[in-house]
Amino acid sequence: METEQTLVLIKPDGVQRGLVGEIIARYEHKGLKIVAMKLLQLPLVTAEALYAVHHGKSFYDVLIEFMTSAPIIALAIEGRNAD
Repeated sequence: METEQTLVLIKPDGVQRGLVGEIIARYEHKGLKIVAMKLLQLPLVTAEALYAVHHGKSFYDVLIEFMTSAPIIALAIEGRNAD
């Protein structure tokens, strides 16, 4: 089986509640490797592009506002069944 990579976003509430370490530990316990990690404030244009598939849905504006409201953690994880 091939090694796969995927993007994981720890949302603003997870960061604010101090759950980052616990979330990362869960991935590591499953044998997945953290290959990159960054704390960032998600720019509006990036959030809009990331969630474009939901544009026009009733929750879209609330989602964009939430995801840009505070810092997030972006992780690249790698391993078998990382998708």
